[in-house]
Amino acid sequence: MREVQAKWNRLSMSDLSQIKTKSELIDRVQEQYGLAREVAAQDVEIWWSDRSF
Repeated sequence: MREVQAKWNRLSMSDLSQIKTKSELIDRVQEQYGLAREVAAQDVEIWWSDRSF
């Protein structure tokens, strides 16, 4: 979880505790950063490719 918060510091600990899947992470990043879904998905995919959640 620390890695996620280091990358996306607008996500609260409450947000992080509720995220269980990559899709949920994309949704939260999209909401918190006001990104288009495609942009949030690309950002998460790049980050996710080197880590396990």
